[in-house]
Amino acid sequence: MIKTIILLTDTVQRQQPLANLLREHNRDLSFCSALRASDLSAIEPDMLNEARLISFAADVAVPEKLLLQLGYGTYKFYAAPVQYPGLPPAPDESDDDPRCYSVIAQSMMIWPDFKKVVGLETVTIPDGTVAADRERMVLSRLAYLFWQMSGMIAGEATDLPGIMESSENRRPALAMMN
Repeated sequence: MIKTIILLTDTVQRQQPLANLLREHNRDLSFCSALRASDLSAIEPDMLNEARLISFAADVAVPEKLLLQLGYGTYKFYAAPVQYPGLPPAPDESDDDPRCYSVIAQSMMIWPDFKKVVGLETVTIPDGTVAADRERMVLSRLAYLFWQMSGMIAGEATDLPGIMESSENRRPALAMMN
């Protein structure tokens, strides 16, 4: 039974609204906040088997050991320009600001071929939009995707259903990793 949601965000101000939304779907949940990798390392290993980690707009690498110990999976909510799927462009790579972004919810695994997209939307930015408004539009759409998926996130499923995934749905056995 899922008992804890670990919320990994880039700011402390995002923690409470996300927790409140998830609590609407499961009042029995407890929450653990993390802003940095050191916060993740400080989490008691005993609680991980009954926990799910949600990374929301955070650029923090989750340690492999933690990924393997979480009993209810790890999911990352992030935005990426469509022309650079999965990676933001380097500042010197593009003179133009991207006009189209994907907001993505994706499983996090140590085996890249086994990751799956569990939520996806596209945001088109109107011409002439200033950077702060662009960021606000993308973040709003990311929050909307989180809101749409909040019932599943707070639920008992150990693995959220993918909308895009590899043809191989199972975790690799130790023999497959050699």
